[in-house]
Amino acid sequence: MELKNRLVRSATHEGMADRNGFPTQDLFRLYERLAKGGVGLIITGFAFVTPDGKGPFAGMQGIDTDDQIPRYRELVDLVHENGARIAMQIAHCGRQTTREAIGTKPMGPSVVKEKSLFVKPREMIEEDIERIIEAFAQAARRVKEAGFDAVQIHAAHGYLINQFLCPHTNRRKDRWGGSLENRTRFVREIYERCRKKVGDDFPILIKISGTDNMKNGLKIEESAVMAQMMGEMGFDGIEVSCGIMEDGYSMLRGNVPVDAILSEWPMYRSKSFVFRFVMKHFGRKIINPPPMIQAYNRESAQAIKSKVKVPVFLVGGITDPASMEEIIIKGDADYISLCRALIADPAFPEKIRSGSRELSRCIHCNLCGAYMISRPLKCYYGKMIEANPS
Repeated sequence: MELKNRLVRSATHEGMADRNGFPTQDLFRLYERLAKGGVGLIITGFAFVTPDGKGPFAGMQGIDTDDQIPRYRELVDLVHENGARIAMQIAHCGRQTTREAIGTKPMGPSVVKEKSLFVKPREMIEEDIERIIEAFAQAARRVKEAGFDAVQIHAAHGYLINQFLCPHTNRRKDRWGGSLENRTRFVREIYERCRKKVGDDFPILIKISGTDNMKNGLKIEESAVMAQMMGEMGFDGIEVSCGIMEDGYSMLRGNVPVDAILSEWPMYRSKSFVFRFVMKHFGRKIINPPPMIQAYNRESAQAIKSKVKVPVFLVGGITDPASMEEIIIKGDADYISLCRALIADPAFPEKIRSGSRELSRCIHCNLCGAYMISRPLKCYYGKMIEANPS
């Protein structure tokens, strides 16, 4: 797969699919803007591989039936016509969802409560594990048949594969838990099954968390070894991110929009007056995310880059073109992945190509993340400024 530049639109939940996971016209318009905006590769928002793998967020894409293939083929054609490549990110949310979203009790590798969504999952049995491995493989097949240029497996941010990799969420004593070899068995089985379905010449990428903010969670020393194992498995590229939802939203950094979360997220709206009062006035201190810095996953990418022979994608708070160039020149990563910067300005890559060295307009207010539970993706801060100019 050849890209016209080293800028990638990192998978970003758009909330622009219908209840069955089919893309809507809003998603077509968004991807057209991104492609025309100059990004080399668009990675879609995560798509569920089974109905019980949906997230709690409205409008999640799906790739769990062959009926979805024709509609996604139209989306792929539109992106190609406008000069970009496109990959689909496939995922299962595991315990990081709600009964209301999937119609049944969420599951995970172990019975470990998810503290941000207040969910206690059931432990997966062998039949569950086999079913989900096959679901990923079938989803990868559909991705290829729909004409996508690659598939990305989501193994970051506290979703199911990450739950198997992370010692905080994987407490199993069988062949799926404990040692590094056992905790990576799930992703290895998924990769090998997917590879059989798509063949040797179709790129399979993976997104991983280098670290999280949990006491017994992932540390970069362990993640770097896992990444090395993934490169040896045959993955064609590794995107490096961080964090899970319950660790203080460390994958986002920046502002924690507590008021928006309390008003939009159903599980918080239903909490007691005392809980909401405490969160409203002290929530930022309680959540206490790590500080926002430019390219905050850079050290993780460096550590992983030193261990692998496949391309490394770096995501996380990158808004400065000068920093992007430095990262590439120094070899800390091979590609720069952008998320919030492209929400604020889909044409940011084209501006860089034209010679601009201005920072992205994104201020990391994270309203886009707070509203994703119930609303389509957009820069809500920018909309507020437009509605209330100073």
